[in-house]
This record gives sequence, C-alpha cells and structure tokens, in this order.
Amino acid sequence: MPSHYRYPSEKELEKNRLLVIIEGASAKIIFNLTTGAFLVGLLKYMGASDKVCGYILAIPVLAAIIQVISPIVLEGLVYRKKIILIGAMVHRLLLSSMLIILLLPISSKVKLLLTGIIFFISNIANSFVAPAVSNMYISFVPQSIRGRYFGLRESYLLFSATIVTLILGRVLDGFAAAGKETAGHIVVYVVVFIFTLINNICFFLMKEVPVVHSDVKIKLSEVFTLPLKDKAFLKYFVMLIIYNFGIQIAGAFYSVYLKSDLDMNYTIITTLSLINAVFYIFSAGLWGRFADKNGWAVTTMITIGILGIGHFIWFLAFEGSPIVLLLLFIAHIAGGIAWSGINVSLFNLQFDFTPDEKRTVYIGFSAAISSFIGWIAALIGTQLVGLFEGKKIQIGSTLINIKQLLFLASSLLLFVCAFYIGICMMDRLNLKKKHEKNSSQGETENADTASHQTLPENSEEINT
Repeated sequence: MPSHYRYPSEKELEKNRLLVIIEGASAKIIFNLTTGAFLVGLLKYMGASDKVCGYILAIPVLAAIIQVISPIVLEGLVYRKKIILIGAMVHRLLLSSMLIILLLPISSKVKLLLTGIIFFISNIANSFVAPAVSNMYISFVPQSIRGRYFGLRESYLLFSATIVTLILGRVLDGFAAAGKETAGHIVVYVVVFIFTLINNICFFLMKEVPVVHSDVKIKLSEVFTLPLKDKAFLKYFVMLIIYNFGIQIAGAFYSVYLKSDLDMNYTIITTLSLINAVFYIFSAGLWGRFADKNGWAVTTMITIGILGIGHFIWFLAFEGSPIVLLLLFIAHIAGGIAWSGINVSLFNLQFDFTPDEKRTVYIGFSAAISSFIGWIAALIGTQLVGLFEGKKIQIGSTLINIKQLLFLASSLLLFVCAFYIGICMMDRLNLKKKHEKNSSQGETENADTASHQTLPENSEEINT
C-alpha cells in the first residue's frame, strides 16, 4: 500500500467494530420506527388506504435501483467515509422530518404525497451509499471472525431495537387511547431524531481503510456488462432475483395485515416483535458459527427455507381464527430464527461470488437490478390488493383474502430459492473448500520439505 495512505491500527479497527455495532443499532431503531407497523399507523392516521400503504412501503425497494449508478462515483474513491456520512445524514434527517408533514394544515392527499416523496428521497440517499458501507464494514473485520462477529452484531442490533420499539409501541398506544395520537407520533419522531444524531456521530468517528485498487474510473457500460460476464456471480444474481421477488410480493402487507385485517394494537404487534427478537438473538450467534464451519451458501439455503415455512404460517393465520395468535407466535419464531441467519449470510455470501477488484460494481449491480425486480413484485402485490381488497375466497368454512394469497406466493417462491441454492450454488462452495484444502496441504508439504533440507553454507544462498 502506498505510504501516503494511512491504514488504521489494530486498536482503531477494534474501535471501528464497536462503532459498527452502535451505528447498526441506531439505524435499526430508526428503521423500526419509520417502517412497518409504525409507518402504517402514521399513514392510516393521515387517511391512507391499504393500497396506498403498499405503494409507500415498497418505496425503499424502488430506491435501491440507484445502486446501479453509485459504483461510478464510489469505485474511484480511495476514501469513501465522507460521502457515506452525507448519505446517512440525509436519509435519517429526512425520515425525522416526516413528522412536520403530519402537523401541516393541508389535505390528507397532499400529506400522503409529501410523505411518499420525502420517504423516496431519503431512501435514494441511503441506497446510494449502501455498497460502500458494506465494503467498509467488511474491511474492518478479518475473514476468520466474520461469521461470529456479524452474528453477534445482529443480536445486539435486534435486542436494542426491539426494546426501544416495544417501549415506543406502548407509548403510542397510550396516547392513542387518550385521543392524543398526534402527540404519540411526535414522541416517536423525536426519538428518531435523537438516534439520527447518534448514528451520524458513529460514522464520523470511524477510521476508514483506504481502497487503493481502483485507479481507473468505472464506465456506465461496465456496470451492466462486467457482472454479466462472470459466471460465478450470475449464479448469485439469479438467486437474488428469486429471493427478492419472493420477499417483496407480500413484503409491504405483513404490518398492514396486522393493523387492518386483524385489528391489533401496537402493544400486541411489538410483543410479537419481541418474541421474534428473542429467537433472533438466540440463533444469530449459532448461525454465525454454523456459517464459519459450513459456509454462507448452506446457511443461506437453510434459513431461506425456514423463512418460507414462516410465511406459509402467515397464510394460515385466518381472520377470526381461534388460534390466530398462536399461529402468529409460531410465525414470528420462525421469522426470528430465519432472519438472524439470512441477514448475516446474504451479506457475506455476496463476497464469495464477487471478485475483490471492482467489487462495488458487482454489489451495486446486483442490488439495483434485483431491487427493481423486487419493486415490480411489490407493485404486482399492491395492485392485486387494490383489485381484490374487501373480496374473499371461501374454502369450506374458511375465508381467505388477497393478502393471505400473497403470503402463500411468497412462501412458495422462497422454497424455490432455497432449492436453487442447493442445486446451483453448492458447486462453488465445494470448489472453494477443495481449493482451501489443497492450499493447506501444499503449505504443509512445503514446510516438511524445508525442514528436511540442509542449510546453505553462506548467507547469500539464504537471501537467494
């Protein structure tokens, strides 16, 4: 590495790894309070229908398309923290400002339109820097401890976010019961602003690892052509498309289903989230160690399959069923176990199927295109909800609505994704293991040979 670039010391890298956990926890809290049931509650309070909620909740998926452009800017930068900090700051501050829209003396339609615009711009900023954030975090963590570290990180993130979310859910329910729901949303977004400040401070304090392998600027054509020429990457990319379609076709409607169809309050919803978090935290470390031993592909395959089971249970959670809470309880357990592995394994799996050189291009391309496919899936789901809202299919004595059918479709697609990984991606894992084994044996043989050789008679031969 050139001498004019400063590489962080081991102590600074340790500090970075701590800051990454704090940053992630604050980001997770902000995410929980500005998406899901909290965002649905805010939108419903503004007068939104289920269809409008679906459109707005799908915005982050659409915004991720910007990642196809971000490598053109980011790949040529040796230091990327400043632009990451700007992107994170814009994202979090704009989310905090959504409270102002609620307080404006304007019509519900205008409020919802402004909320959608701000939500879109904030997610554009976040998605633009996301590939650089992934690369920066990976550079802080040695390969040997990545599974354990990111598994523990996910546990800390979810534990802290769930506690704060549970408290704020109770607060919001209390204000709503007193007829002061506006005040409840004010409290929520004040907390969002506080954690925005914490998040920005964490990014500011990190000591960045310089990226010095990309001297040539990336062309727009390369963003689309370079990844498609890599056969190993294409396997990962196809998997990501199936996965995103499966997740997004129903992704916007789990919170909507709880609020609109099952009429559950924030306390019940956040309690279910707490159950999810407990199992998430318990299994995150286990998945990390499992991945260190068996690889990211195996971990991804198993956890996506478990998530498919969880989404099938959502399909069975019929409105009016005497065991609906039990089913949701089981679904949240399955979700916690699955997501704790998926979040860690998918993040790391991309590094097994992308080269070190120009990696931001590959990550940006896969995130952008698969997100666009996911957004199409979200649009399809939202359109179907709009067309069949209020209509139900009767099977025997049971009534099924369109949201449940979307949960079923999501479940089936996730099973297809897990099957695809098992059939098409394991050869890459086996080849890598074979290569590592051969390398290890080669090193051992070289060491044995060297130990039996006689030492040269003079230092010149040693230097040679």
